[in-house]
Amino acid sequence: MKILNKLFGAPASAKTYTPQSEQEAWIAIMYASMHIDGHIADAEIQKMFDVVGKLPLFKRKNIADYYQPALLANRKVGSYNLIDGSVPLIKEEQKALLFELIMKLLLADGKLLQKEKEIASYLTTALELEFNIAKKIVDELLVKHSNSIKF
Repeated sequence: MKILNKLFGAPASAKTYTPQSEQEAWIAIMYASMHIDGHIADAEIQKMFDVVGKLPLFKRKNIADYYQPALLANRKVGSYNLIDGSVPLIKEEQKALLFELIMKLLLADGKLLQKEKEIASYLTTALELEFNIAKKIVDELLVKHSNSIKF
């Protein structure tokens, strides 16, 4: 089997990714979550850069340096494998914040599409968040969004 893997590549399920830093792990998870539907608009990427640029973890860092490896890795291993390989680098006390920021990006239009619901559920498990915490984050963001709509 190893010979076949060398000749034809490893099966998709065996492909992994390990970020080189905690910053790269954050960007990788965010990118993978946003790319779950197969497309990310330039405005969404810019919004991600703006959001993480405000975090102390990214102070004096060039965010683009972390984006390129995440983009390339997502093409090679897929969103779910990218998330799985990156989660171990996220500090326990930062997991809920990362989830919240991803949900803000996904809920920018005020709704969660089916693929976005699936990735939210996957992130809850991958980040080992309690369901009630994840639900509270999403509910609060939905309320904030509905309150910001002007009639």
